[in-house]
Amino acid sequence: MNFPHENATMLGFEKSEETFKEWDNYWNTVQLHRTEGILNVTHGNDIDWKFSGSNGDVKESETDKKQGWVFAMRHGERVDLTYGHWVQHCFDENDTYVRKDLNMPLTLSAREGGKESYAKDTPLTRVGRFQAYLVGEGLRLAGVRLHRVYASAALRCVETAHEMMRGLQADPSLKIFVEPALFEYKGWHMAKGLAPFMTPEELQNAGYDVDVDYKPYLEMDTNTTETLEDFYDRNEKVIQTVVTEAEASGENVMFVGHASTLDMAAFAIKRIDQSPAELRPYQISKNLLRVPYCALAALRPKPWRLVCPPCPPSINSSSGRFDWTILEDAGTAQ
Repeated sequence: MNFPHENATMLGFEKSEETFKEWDNYWNTVQLHRTEGILNVTHGNDIDWKFSGSNGDVKESETDKKQGWVFAMRHGERVDLTYGHWVQHCFDENDTYVRKDLNMPLTLSAREGGKESYAKDTPLTRVGRFQAYLVGEGLRLAGVRLHRVYASAALRCVETAHEMMRGLQADPSLKIFVEPALFEYKGWHMAKGLAPFMTPEELQNAGYDVDVDYKPYLEMDTNTTETLEDFYDRNEKVIQTVVTEAEASGENVMFVGHASTLDMAAFAIKRIDQSPAELRPYQISKNLLRVPYCALAALRPKPWRLVCPPCPPSINSSSGRFDWTILEDAGTAQ
C-alpha cells in the first residue's frame, strides 16, 4: 500500500539534520556529563505564579490580580521554520494541500494566492497550536480573563490568538481584532516578498474567531517597503492607543504578534509614563533570538512596569522527522 506521505522523504530533511545535531549536543551535555537540567537552570527559585508582583513579593488584591494586565505574546511554532521548503512537498498538481507529516495542519482553507500565499504567510504546526492553547490554559488557571485580544495580520499570529483563547475558555463574545500594524518589520521579508494577508472574511471562513467588523487603527500595504522608523511608529501608535483606552476601563489586553512584539510592547508602554525629555529612540533588541515560540510578557500600570507573567513559561524538546527506512538496517553495527 502506498501512502501520500511516502513521496515526501526529503520534507524537513535539512531542518531535521540541524535538530539531530542540537539533540546530540543536549544528550552529551545533560545525560552524559550529568549537568543541570533546564528547570534547575531557569527556575532555581520557586515562584508563586498566581500572586507574584513586580518584584516577586508584592501581594495584590483580588481585583488587581484579575484586571489591569497587558500581555504581549509571540506566535507558536511555524510550519516553514520546522520543515523548510514545505509547500513543494504538500501541494499536488491541482494545488490541493495534502498533509505529509502529523505535525502539519490537517487542512488549509482557501485564500487569495493559494499555495504561493501560504509559502510567504505560514500557518502554525499542530504543536504550535497546542503551545498557544497551553498559554491560554495557564492564564485561566491563574484567574486572569481577557477583555481585548489584538493579533498581527500574519496567519500564524491569528491562529495563535485563536488557540490561546480556546485554552483560556474565553467568553464566546470575545473576538480577535486583526491589526495589520502589529506585523513585524517588512524589511525582513524583502527577499521573498509578502503575501496578501488573509481577509477577516477568509479567516472567519477558516474557523477563526475574528471580528469581521473591526476597523484597524492603521492599515498596512504588503507591497511597499518601510523604514525602521515606520515600523516603530506604527507599532507604538497602536499599542499606546489600545493600552491607554484599556487602562481607563480596567481591561486586560493581549497583543499576539512576533518576537519583536514583546520588545515593542515593553518599550512603547513604558514610554506612556515618560516625559518628552526622557524619550529615547527605539533600537532593535539584541535579545530577539532569545524569545521562543509563545513567549509571554506582562506589564502592570501605575507606573507601567514589566512584571512576572501570572503563568509559567513552557519549553519543548526539538525533534527531527523520523525516516522508517533506517530500520531496514536493524542489527547492523555502526
